[in-house]
Amino acid sequence: MAIESFLSCSNFKDAPKDVFMASPYQRPCRPQDVKALDLSKSVNLDNYSSNENLLIQRAILNAYELDLVFLPSSKAVNLKEFKTFYSDENYKNAAAVLASFEHLAFSSLEKSINVSGYWTLQDFVKYTKTKIKDVANSESTLYKKITGSKDPESAARFFFIQCAGDFLSEASAMARNVLGNYGSATSELFKVLIDEYGYGVHEKKHSSIFEGMMKDVGLNEMIHYYWNFYTPGSLSLINYFHYISKNHSRFFKYLGALYYTEATLAFTTKSQSKIVNDVFKGRVSSLYFDEHSHIDIHHGRMALEKIIIPLVELHGEYIIPDILAGFEEFASLQDIADEELYRHIEVHDSLDELIAKAKNYHDVSGAVKFEEVLGEVSVSHIHNNDELFMVDEGELDLYFSPDKVVQMKAGDKIIIPSGILHLSKITSEKCLYSVKHIEVV
Repeated sequence: MAIESFLSCSNFKDAPKDVFMASPYQRPCRPQDVKALDLSKSVNLDNYSSNENLLIQRAILNAYELDLVFLPSSKAVNLKEFKTFYSDENYKNAAAVLASFEHLAFSSLEKSINVSGYWTLQDFVKYTKTKIKDVANSESTLYKKITGSKDPESAARFFFIQCAGDFLSEASAMARNVLGNYGSATSELFKVLIDEYGYGVHEKKHSSIFEGMMKDVGLNEMIHYYWNFYTPGSLSLINYFHYISKNHSRFFKYLGALYYTEATLAFTTKSQSKIVNDVFKGRVSSLYFDEHSHIDIHHGRMALEKIIIPLVELHGEYIIPDILAGFEEFASLQDIADEELYRHIEVHDSLDELIAKAKNYHDVSGAVKFEEVLGEVSVSHIHNNDELFMVDEGELDLYFSPDKVVQMKAGDKIIIPSGILHLSKITSEKCLYSVKHIEVV
């Protein structure tokens, strides 16, 4: 089976030695979860925070990123890991599974967007500008959720971790679209790309500025160091841009998604800058978000006026439905990822309540039991039902984020809500624990 062959690569198959990844090539995916996949059904948008989608999004990111070059920035490369990741076998297996996984990940999204009727260029411009204006005038739910958290700094760091999978290799998907020749629009898109890359000045490259902010807030800046803590929604935002960029039949969709993200970032990054300043009270520079608030007004205008409009005028209005579909699909995915982030922050704030509520559950019949040894780390995963998690013998740390760790010993219980990322690390010589599906009331 091609999917199992791809995930059998040691970089994807092996259990991690620690909670955090020691190299950019270690990307564990829990290939045993493939057995639960129904390859005839795409991921339902109402169930995007599922373990199945987590596996799919991890797998296709690994396939896409075989096209990107990653080297550790603070230590020598492990050449064996490097060559295993970029092996001929991985490229061959990725090519065999990618289309199937893309269908699972994105076909429900595409079906949910219905661009019907005939669209003139004037209609398109008016509609999209109204949508962008709505974003500009809306109150920032992200700001409210993070600053209203019981632990705003932890909530902000968890948000930055969701951004890190994309921002530390920012504009890599965009680079797929500046090869070839489609007239002056090629050069206009390249201008956006080189803006993202700091015009060749490494310190001004957007990913470099984000690395600096990661360090300032106490996070590790290595690409995919926090692999275990990416939600399915945040992975989907990265993957969607690769999906519409790697296969150039989706190029016009890419233009719509580019327009949406560049034009709206000019406004959303203002609230993100305010989060940095208000939560960290001047101890952390908000330059990364300030830079986007400035430059993305220009990029949004360029995407519309210098790329989309000239291409529509040259090639005809029949390309507009694809452009509009990309605009709407990425907007929809962004909403899903945002809601998923907010729910994680809310659960992280309520861990004490989940421990207290777990004490009301006494019937442990039918629980699935596990036995693990000192230092053993589970790959992060999601339960599709609420779970009662119980330690029967020994001790472990239960991670919900790098900051939110519940230390558990024999007799301790907690409820793990459905759709929430978590993993465990054994801290005693041996540990027995049990997991049971429950109906939380």
